[in-house]
Amino acid sequence: MEHRKDNPGAVQYGNFMNYYQFNSATERVKLLPDKNIWAPPKQQQEMAANKNKPYLVLDVGCNCGVFTQLLHSFLEEQLQRPVHVLGVDIDERLIQRAKQENTCDEKINYFCGDVMNAGNFDEIIANYLQQQQRTKFDAICCYSITMWIHLNHHDSGLQFFLSKLSNLAELFVVEPQPWKCYQTAERRLKKAGELFPLFLELEWRSNVEQQIQNYMEHELGRQRFLQYVGAGSAKTRARPQFSVCVTSEIKHAF
Repeated sequence: MEHRKDNPGAVQYGNFMNYYQFNSATERVKLLPDKNIWAPPKQQQEMAANKNKPYLVLDVGCNCGVFTQLLHSFLEEQLQRPVHVLGVDIDERLIQRAKQENTCDEKINYFCGDVMNAGNFDEIIANYLQQQQRTKFDAICCYSITMWIHLNHHDSGLQFFLSKLSNLAELFVVEPQPWKCYQTAERRLKKAGELFPLFLELEWRSNVEQQIQNYMEHELGRQRFLQYVGAGSAKTRARPQFSVCVTSEIKHAF
């Protein structure tokens, strides 16, 4: 997963080495919803009866772990209970950095894996949940990752990605990139002499955010109960503000 022509912006899988220099993790955390979203009242009552049972989070596309650690601290403060976070990224170099900079390794773990590959990802997730005596994560977060799945695996691949993670999540937090970001990613890779071969074949295009939302609600049977605006790029203004969609399984009452 080398960068093209020493251009850190020309990446195929979104594995930016300097991502948080341009996308503030601190600002993103400030926009996170409060505890009633992460754990609705009914779930809070259940958690109060077993305060030692950890709240489990899977952070997909965790990069070097900067946001992952802030998310962990935020949730522990909000929920007032142990929170365990498992971060996964496709780039081994980023995972090594995340492990080296991990300040809470008893509650935060990282591994290199690919959701689209049924190999080590499925095995590690299954083992992790088994160790926790759980069948699902309380929350799965996918911040600014759907575009890279889409560009590399087509519409059907993105649908598979959403479906697979939805089956593992009570709460599913998805921040899709708008179509403008696809065009920027394609332009950067083209300048480096390469292309996303599936780019022109995508059917989910200018309305991709709405398509993702519709798919989660109508095909996966999830209930959208919150949508909020994520953080844009404060330094360059090149990154638009993203809309974050939070869905739950229908069984939850809010």
